[in-house]
Amino acid sequence: MKTVPKKLKTSVRKAYKLSRLGGNLVSGGLFIRACYQFPKLSGISDLSLNDYRLFKLWVSDLAHSMNTDIHVTGQVMSESGLFVSNHISWLDTIVLNDILPLSFIARHDLADWPLLGTFTSRMESVFIDRSNKFQAYRSIPAIEEKLSEGRSVHLFPESTTSDGRRALPFYGMFYEAVLRVQRPVQPVVIRYSDGDGVFLPEPAYINDDTFFDTLGRILGVKRVHAHVHFCDPISVQEAQAMGRKVLCQVSKVMIDEVLELKNA
Repeated sequence: MKTVPKKLKTSVRKAYKLSRLGGNLVSGGLFIRACYQFPKLSGISDLSLNDYRLFKLWVSDLAHSMNTDIHVTGQVMSESGLFVSNHISWLDTIVLNDILPLSFIARHDLADWPLLGTFTSRMESVFIDRSNKFQAYRSIPAIEEKLSEGRSVHLFPESTTSDGRRALPFYGMFYEAVLRVQRPVQPVVIRYSDGDGVFLPEPAYINDDTFFDTLGRILGVKRVHAHVHFCDPISVQEAQAMGRKVLCQVSKVMIDEVLELKNA
């Protein structure tokens, strides 16, 4: 009896994953379009997509279709606030939003991306041109507005992505928003591994990677395991006492400590 070549098995498995992802995107796209095409019926003018149970189920299936299993440790803070984490890939946003409803602070050109552009735009994300400090600073009131509405906002303070082994330097400008509206801050650690817990570099969106480069690597491995750890929250009182710069440094230290332990 002849055995099926490993390369053929991999190609078949990847084709199946792509077809499953395609089906997910079509169904999700139809749902989102229907919400905005029939606003009176859907009530979308008074809601965020994150408020719909069907959207949440779709995000969970999207993560699964992205060949990714999600593992959560730590306790998510019960009140709305600012979540900050290391940043590895565009996959981070899907993983995080599967855990809890979030608005993201995202790079301005992400709005034009396939898939992710629609995904982040429809979740009322704040798009920021980080290349222009003046324009970036003027975006802080938009972040304040989201927080004041009782929505949780996620910030990637590195302003770029890394391979995930360690966090790059954090920038503290956008921490100002959470101090102004007095909300707690919770540091979050993201790490990708294989099924044995060994560090997995494939999901990283770095250097000259395109969206499809990363997607190909994600679908090419047997399974991606996304580990998301929620550190202890920093209370409003603690954050106010620290100020923006110290708050930024403290949150990075908390994330670094967990990454060092996991990657040791």
